[in-house]
Amino acid sequence: MIEKAINKILSLGGYKEVTINGRTYSSGPSGIIALEPPKAETLKINTLTGIFDYVPDVKKQMIQVASNKSVYVLDADFSDAWLNRSVYLEAVHESPVFKFGDFMDVEIFIIAMQALFVQDETTALILKLIGNVKDEGVSNYNDDGITQQVTAKTGISLVAKVPVPNPVTLRPYRTFMEVEQPASTFIFRIKGGQGEAPRCALFEADGRMWRLEAIKNIKAWLADKIPSIKIIA
Repeated sequence: MIEKAINKILSLGGYKEVTINGRTYSSGPSGIIALEPPKAETLKINTLTGIFDYVPDVKKQMIQVASNKSVYVLDADFSDAWLNRSVYLEAVHESPVFKFGDFMDVEIFIIAMQALFVQDETTALILKLIGNVKDEGVSNYNDDGITQQVTAKTGISLVAKVPVPNPVTLRPYRTFMEVEQPASTFIFRIKGGQGEAPRCALFEADGRMWRLEAIKNIKAWLADKIPSIKIIA
């Protein structure tokens, strides 16, 4: 059937337009061109609250939670004969990202821990530990792959061996601020010594299951705020 339609268009000669099964085509010397209807540009926002503010003005729409950082408001049904869906709104979460898996200087690590994580007892423990590590005091010889020991100052002159907690449960800022940030486990490591300044790193250890939790949290927030709309996640 498609072959017959193409032959019909080509047989018209010159620049012609023809509609087949609701779809309009144009033929000319350069070949066949599909003439799709014009679409409005998708609005871009950065919060879930913006979706809540916008959605009541749109009829027959649904919400797609595409990821922990992207949510779309689009037609529930196809918009045209080309089976397109109009995307009215796109909410994208934008924020600085912690560099997991990279060792960094203690000062940079401390700043990142304070700025890019929900603060709790675990972040306080890590910050206290690395804030007291002496430049020459990291000892990895007691490293069994699960726990480490570092040399940390516990007073003006007293030096003690302090275990590094592992794994640690933290909540980095990784999704929209309106929802609870998902917690996940990390391996916390320190290396240095023998004249080398200490450096710290966090390694993801949950198989990125937090992404599913973030999507679940976004869907729950939207369902509570906009119960009348279909939400897929």
